[in-house]
Amino acid sequence: MDKKKALVIDDQNINRVFIKTFLVTKGYEVNTAEDGLEALNMAKETSYDLIFSDIEMPNMNGLEFLKNIKQEIKYKNIPIVMLSTLDKPEVIDRAMKMGATHYMVKPFTSEKMDKAFSIIENL
Repeated sequence: MDKKKALVIDDQNINRVFIKTFLVTKGYEVNTAEDGLEALNMAKETSYDLIFSDIEMPNMNGLEFLKNIKQEIKYKNIPIVMLSTLDKPEVIDRAMKMGATHYMVKPFTSEKMDKAFSIIENL
C-alpha cells in the first residue's frame, strides 16, 4: 500500500519541520511549501490525503489557498487543518465555513497535534 501523502504549508521553517516530523511518525510522506501559491501548484501536480496550512503567509495566504483548493474536485473531502496565531472566533468560524476540518492555534504542542490528528482519523 502506498504511504499517505501530506502537504504542510507555512512560511516559518520551524513550523514546517515540527509538523512534518509529527506526520512522518504517523506514517505520512510529507511535502512542504512556504506559501499558498507554491502549495496550490504542488497540489495540482500531486494528490494529497491531508493538508496543514498556515493562514498568515506571503504571496497567497491560507484562507485564499483554502478557497482555491476546495474548488478542486479531488480536494473537496480532503482534511485541511488551518494553523494560525489568530485566536479570534470570527477567523476560526470563517475558516471552518470555507471547508477547514480543524483550526489549530500556534504555538504548537504535541497535545494539539495529537488532538488534530485524532479528529482527522475519525472522519
